[in-house]
Amino acid sequence: MKIKECDGELVDIYAIYFINCEVNFLGMPKNYGGLSAYSAREVTIVEPEIKGEYVFFKNVGHGIYHWALIKEDLLDGLLELDQTAYNRFLEILKAEGQIDPDFC
Repeated sequence: MKIKECDGELVDIYAIYFINCEVNFLGMPKNYGGLSAYSAREVTIVEPEIKGEYVFFKNVGHGIYHWALIKEDLLDGLLELDQTAYNRFLEILKAEGQIDPDFC
């Protein structure tokens, strides 16, 4: 799935979650070093298909997350811009062919 921010940047999405009936996304913008949150009201969905393996997860809200965020316990690290979690997630995404090999 891909979204477009108001500045035109395209971002790959790795989670869709719901808090207080609001739809939100977690994506990895280039050169950010982790996951960033986006409100569905503030972006445009340009590629609606979700590719890969995703799992349901419930915490403060609930949603569908890329399997590695939950099963490898990477979610918190990526939200906190932890370099180790970021490198591991990139490794997984590249192995799955879900992200360009030169993405950083």
